Amino acid sequence: MAAGPLEVAALVAAVAYFVAVVALEIGDADTASLQASADLVADGELWRLFTSGLVVDGFAAPQIVLTAAAAFAVIRLRGALVWWAAVIAGHVGSALLTYAIIGIAGAGGAADDPDFGISCVLGASLGALFASGWRLVGAIGFLALLPFSTGWYGPEHPLSFVLGALVVAAADRLRGRRHPVGRSPQAGRLDAPHEPGVR
Repeated sequence: MAAGPLEVAALVAAVAYFVAVVALEIGDADTASLQASADLVADGELWRLFTSGLVVDGFAAPQIVLTAAAAFAVIRLRGALVWWAAVIAGHVGSALLTYAIIGIAGAGGAADDPDFGISCVLGASLGALFASGWRLVGAIGFLALLPFSTGWYGPEHPLSFVLGALVVAAADRLRGRRHPVGRSPQAGRLDAPHEPGVR
């Protein structure tokens, strides 16, 4: 079945995202304006929740390769639209939840620390893979992220994994409601024809 226009657009956007990440890394650009923090988001600079996912924190090459591979696998299994939903929920949702924790805990010293990186895109993609049946790959990836999940921003990694998995689970539930397994499109209709010999 041919992909619809929204799916094609989402696929093109996914490719453009990784091209942008690589371009920013190769160009050695000043990415301070793209980074987020709990304070900046609290001040209303909400776009940073999205742009912070364009900047790589730490060793770039392995992170980009692993994230792209995980994204490719999710897109092959579930489609680009589901991948984007998982990634946005994982990257943005984990940041908002973590910033809320910082605020509730009164950790003012951490609120202005820069928060950026593609690791939550990776975490959300791994969570989506886990929920798609790739349990071992997802679990190993989750465990590999844990050593990097320290500090006040550390909870973002496991949260992104959980949120990415929840998006896929929600997509499955929605799809199941639209197309129940073993139920024909005519089932439930009073005028639906009965097969011979079946009562």
